[in-house]
Amino acid sequence: MLRVLNLFCVVSLFVCTLKVQATRLKYPEFHNDVSRNEHYDDADEHNPEYDHEAFLGEKIAMEWEKLPDDVVKEKLRELYPLIDVDKDNKVSNSELYDWIEQHMKKHVLRSANTKIKDLDKNKDDKVSWEEYKAVEFNFSEEEGLPEETTKELREIEAREKKKFEFADTDTDGQLSMEELTLFLHPEESKRMTAFLVQENLEAFDTNKDGKISLEEYLGDNLSQPSLRSLTTSFKKELDRNKDGYLDSDEVRRWILPGVSEDPIQSETNHLMKIGDDDKDQFLSVEELVKHYADFAGSRMTKYGDLLKEEL
Repeated sequence: MLRVLNLFCVVSLFVCTLKVQATRLKYPEFHNDVSRNEHYDDADEHNPEYDHEAFLGEKIAMEWEKLPDDVVKEKLRELYPLIDVDKDNKVSNSELYDWIEQHMKKHVLRSANTKIKDLDKNKDDKVSWEEYKAVEFNFSEEEGLPEETTKELREIEAREKKKFEFADTDTDGQLSMEELTLFLHPEESKRMTAFLVQENLEAFDTNKDGKISLEEYLGDNLSQPSLRSLTTSFKKELDRNKDGYLDSDEVRRWILPGVSEDPIQSETNHLMKIGDDDKDQFLSVEELVKHYADFAGSRMTKYGDLLKEEL
């Protein structure tokens, strides 16, 4: 079983590179690129540049980098009352959660709205699998690709169809705007996240005992350096309970590092930990401004053009 796969896939009439690392299954990024960076690195360390680009967008992130510090700080002071719903001059965990949730929904819905315009060819405000496939898996463009690449493309298509059907909660064979949102952003949904975890578990659990052994994780055809590296990673980083297997919780941490059962709560906790200097479980305006470099690039301050809309 290949552990590192580089293949060229035909998507939307152009060829893009898809890389599958280690044993994680990777879906092609069909929505707009969120960030050039990984949210968490190989050591599970948080990368703040991911937040900045993921939730500002690369273009806006670059614009924010050009703003003077005092301008960014002033914008955050103006933003603070909008988050402090009960006007007690402190932002609670729940207020921060609600703020992030509200604007995360704006962001993902905007993304889905853009995407549905590309996919919905018959203009019925829904996307069928055939419409999706015609745009994202146009195999008429595959001429000249190696046989192995074509095989991998078919496997990706099969996984995407399975995910499509799972997102189709009313089972009408089409994705509504809300369903398309979950399909495009599975990391934002507990249900869709659980699906991705289960799919990865099933893909590498060859003996179907509900867990992944070291042998299943490693697969076949590995060079000695890769074998040593992946074995070390499995034993020291992934197998947290040291029982020799990866269970569903460990698979979740592996394929979605930093994403908890509730991704909004995870981000809320992350931001509160950064900003709550006095550890009173609240975020003051001064704490927000003090940590402006961290918050200016998070879900809190921007989903799309959040500040332009709110201020």
